[in-house]
Amino acid sequence: DSKRVQGLWHLGVVIAVSFVIFLPLLRFISESEANQNLVLYRSLTRLTSIEAPLPENPLKIFTENMWRSLTMFAWDNGNTWVHSVVLRPALDVVSGALFHLGFFLLILRYARQRRWEDSVLILSIPLLLMPSALSLAFPSENPSLNRSGGAIIPVFIIAAMPLVGLMTSIKRWVSSHWGTFTAWAIAVALISFSALMNYDLVFRQYNDQYNLASWNTTDLGRVIREFADTEGSENTAWVIPFPHWVDTRLVGINAGVYIKDYALGRENLVDTVQIHAPKLFLYNVQDIETEEVLFQLYPDGQSRRFVSEIPGKDFMIFITRGR
Repeated sequence: DSKRVQGLWHLGVVIAVSFVIFLPLLRFISESEANQNLVLYRSLTRLTSIEAPLPENPLKIFTENMWRSLTMFAWDNGNTWVHSVVLRPALDVVSGALFHLGFFLLILRYARQRRWEDSVLILSIPLLLMPSALSLAFPSENPSLNRSGGAIIPVFIIAAMPLVGLMTSIKRWVSSHWGTFTAWAIAVALISFSALMNYDLVFRQYNDQYNLASWNTTDLGRVIREFADTEGSENTAWVIPFPHWVDTRLVGINAGVYIKDYALGRENLVDTVQIHAPKLFLYNVQDIETEEVLFQLYPDGQSRRFVSEIPGKDFMIFITRGR
């Protein structure tokens, strides 16, 4: 009973601290309906049909979403390349095996001993997967590692349980100091193997995938920065939008101009003629129409191709020294 009371007190402390942290957001929400919509918009567009109609029965979608979320640890963590290596298990071989073994043993122990701590751990997994599983309007976004990030803590607590149990059993089976040595040697070997797999996952597989999937806004930003620091200005450089190309807001951030969107539509290029200063235009290598317009407006302009280290990420640079 004393442990249960202590657990309730700890839960109360967590709730109180969480509420204090939430206060600034609560103040923002309470100021106006527009602020409420701003905060809740992303969640509501996933949970309801205000942006897109629900493709099927909501209960059916939720059930399938939760199943995919629960199985992502050993099967498929989704197709969002921004924060994960797509179409692979969320856990590596070692941590995945330990987690599923620990989860199975946790259920058995709860069935025998009815410990409330075990039930909390078991229920916390689907509960913390809710932000991902509740993507009813866009089920293809589930599972999502960032939305289910809260489950990381109980997942690794559960994964640690069989490892600790294995070490304890080895110490009992092997007498003297060799038992302790063997237990720690196995634990270090498993952790090291897991660390090597995750190092390769993050610093090779994820890095290669991200470079190939994302556009090199850092290169465009660096070109604008060099232009502004030498012959031009931050205000006489533009990026011509092209379908499925760079986010021109990120170009500004990488150029060190954090509140500027460098987009300039092809139809508005003629407006730059009245600016009598060196000008820089960046455009997609496939955008032949923009190149033709630029040479019509600036016959003395110079164009060259920026060759990126990543295949398929080249872009064109057009500079005119004045007119």
